Amino acid sequence: MKLSFTTLGCPDWSFDKILEQAPALGYQGIEIRGVDGEMLAERIAQFQPGVQRDTLRALKKAGIEMCGFGTSVNFHDASKTDEMLAQGKAAIDVCHAMGIPAIRVFGDRIGDGDEAKIIQQVIEGVQALCDYAEGTGVQILLEVHGEFNTLERVKAVAEGVRSEQFGILWDVAHSDKVYGDDFMAFYEPLKPYIRHTHFKDHVRSNGEFKLCRLGEGDIPIEDIVRQLLKDGYDGWFSLEWEKKWHPELPAAEVAYPDFIRIMTAI
Repeated sequence: MKLSFTTLGCPDWSFDKILEQAPALGYQGIEIRGVDGEMLAERIAQFQPGVQRDTLRALKKAGIEMCGFGTSVNFHDASKTDEMLAQGKAAIDVCHAMGIPAIRVFGDRIGDGDEAKIIQQVIEGVQALCDYAEGTGVQILLEVHGEFNTLERVKAVAEGVRSEQFGILWDVAHSDKVYGDDFMAFYEPLKPYIRHTHFKDHVRSNGEFKLCRLGEGDIPIEDIVRQLLKDGYDGWFSLEWEKKWHPELPAAEVAYPDFIRIMTAI
C-alpha cells in the first residue's frame, strides 16, 4: 500500500517538518492541501520559480512523493466558473512543474438548484480542465464530496467527461453518509474510475456525522481497504485529517500514527 497524508491535518507544521515527519512515521507520500497557511498552489513558497528545484531535491532526499494537490475548485455556481477555471489551470501549471500527478476538484452542491443543469456545469468545468491538462500528465480528480456523494451524480459526471485525464477521488466518509456499510453499492459501478482515496472516520448518530479518531467511528475502513486491494487498486491511500477546519480533533502527532497502525494491520 502507498500511504500518504494531506497537509490539512498538520496546519502548524513547516514544510521542513512535514518532510522530516512523513518518512519517520512510515509514510511514502504527502498530499498538498496548504503549506504555511497558503492554500493556492501558485502562492506556496516552495513551488515558486527559483525554489522549485530545491524543493524537489528535498523531497527526493526525504524519500517522499507528492501524490496530489487539493484545490478548492468547484463548479456548482455558474457565476464563478471563470474564476474556478483560472484557479484550476494555475494549479495544473504548478503541478506539472513540480511533478505532482493530480489535482482534486469538486462538484459539491446541488441545494435547491436545477440538478441536471448543475451536473452539466460540473461536467463542462471538469472537461475544460482535463483539456487544459492534456499532455502534462496531471489528472483531474473529482472528489466524492458534499452533495456529489451519490452513485447517480458521480457516475453522471464520470460518464459525461471524455478524457483519459479524468478520475474519481473516493472520499469514503462522504459516500458513507448515504450508503453506510453498504459501500459496495456505491463503489462497484465507479470502480473503473477511482484513482485516489481519502480516509477519515466519523460516528453516525440520528442522521448526523461527527468526526472522530480513526478506528473509533462507524466507517468500515478495513472492509473498504481490503476490497480495494482485492480489486487491484494501486493508487494512494491518503489520510485526510481535517485538523485545519476542525481544531477540536486530535493533533497530527496522534492521528498520523493511527492511520499507519490501522493500515499496516490490514
